[in-house]
Amino acid sequence: MTHLPTKWAERKDKLYITLQVSGATDVDIKFTEKTISITGKGITPKSSEPHDLKDEITLLKEIVPEKSTFKVLGVAIQVCAEKKEEGYWNKLVDQPTSRTANWLSVDWNLWKDEDDEDEAPAGFGDYGDLSNMLNMGGMGGMPGMGGLGGMEGMEGMDDSDDEEEEGTAEAPAADLKDLDK
Repeated sequence: MTHLPTKWAERKDKLYITLQVSGATDVDIKFTEKTISITGKGITPKSSEPHDLKDEITLLKEIVPEKSTFKVLGVAIQVCAEKKEEGYWNKLVDQPTSRTANWLSVDWNLWKDEDDEDEAPAGFGDYGDLSNMLNMGGMGGMPGMGGLGGMEGMEGMDDSDDEEEEGTAEAPAADLKDLDK
């Protein structure tokens, strides 16, 4: 059987599988404890026209079919399979690498080692919580500074960047609202 080009990564409780099929339609994926069966139509890297797709991946260990899902994207089909037992498999299928090398590879963009998952989030070089440092607010909390006397004599100085900021203060945030969906 010819397999679809596939990339995979794992966590201790999940498998992330990406099938490299663009423009996929009529996709149906069935999960059993040891297999993932894929049917549909789409374009693979070896073809330029949509064609029928059919593949079955026999897994190394068992998954929980009812907790496993998939999502069809424009450039790929993503599968998230829940492992039946937590732990690292280090291989997706029970076949030698020589038999899977032409269709199965590690997804280094999603890969995390066991050690990486156990570590706490990066502390920016142990500089502490930067959000607290950024919220200190300049001179506001410094007693004895008053209103910075001596600045009164500068009436002729314009604050030139105020004009540019008017009306556009909310624009950058408005552009990013679609990322929250």
